[in-house]
Amino acid sequence: MTKIMGVDFSGAKPETGKTWIAEGSLSDDGVLTLNSCHPIIRADLAAKLQSLKDPAVAAMDFPFSVPEVFAKFWHCKRPHLVPYKGDMTHLWDAAHKMERDPFIKFVKEEWRGEPKRTCDLGIQVFSPLRHSNHPSMLQMTIEGMLMLNDLRGKSAVRVPPLHPDPEPDTITLLEIMPGLTLRSLDLPARGYKGGQNPLKVRNKILTELPKQVRVKQLGLNLFPLSAAITLTCRANDDALDAVVAAITAALWQLNRDAFRHPESKEERQAALLEGWLYAPKDLGGNE
Repeated sequence: MTKIMGVDFSGAKPETGKTWIAEGSLSDDGVLTLNSCHPIIRADLAAKLQSLKDPAVAAMDFPFSVPEVFAKFWHCKRPHLVPYKGDMTHLWDAAHKMERDPFIKFVKEEWRGEPKRTCDLGIQVFSPLRHSNHPSMLQMTIEGMLMLNDLRGKSAVRVPPLHPDPEPDTITLLEIMPGLTLRSLDLPARGYKGGQNPLKVRNKILTELPKQVRVKQLGLNLFPLSAAITLTCRANDDALDAVVAAITAALWQLNRDAFRHPESKEERQAALLEGWLYAPKDLGGNE
């Protein structure tokens, strides 16, 4: 049995209850049971992650690191904080030393542009540094890096691609994006957060999720969601994202070969510093 968590993360300050978490368990024969979906503040989320007992997989919807080009600039401007070479854990530590508000001010006042990471190229995602029209992305990035820095001392925690093949009895923290998972399952990745009729789109996703998981033959058996979780996801798109994140975590646990991984030497090197967005390989489907 594996503990499964899906997190739709918010970097808002002050916190407004916008971080959502879906929790459940995955049996050894691939049955995913989701028990709850509810809002949570970041401090409580960090405490919950700290208290996890292995085995567990937590899929989280925020960038785990920053683009390499920005990391080099950060080093040039703040060499006492940022090493010239290293992996993403060194950048988490630098974020911890710099703290949230000075980091955000630094990006907005001294950096120009919103570059993507290697893993973000060619897919419909924002730069981790995006703040011009999407201020929560930059805030999510720094808050997420700060939380990861706090968690990295926990011996059982593994973060791909730093640990590309986590052992079974470990706690895996996985960067994901719910919209990419929906696209891979041929479900709408747009329209459920806004547009003309988001409730109709959310209803379609909730109704077809179990069927599409079976159709893709990924080894996961997802029963229809409980009435309480279904009602929550109908009312709140962030809750739905948390549920999709949990499904992504279960898919990862069952079938890692179904996911995008760094392939070339250049991608593998970049991913150690920038992180990697894990999404199912099949990105066809509805927009």
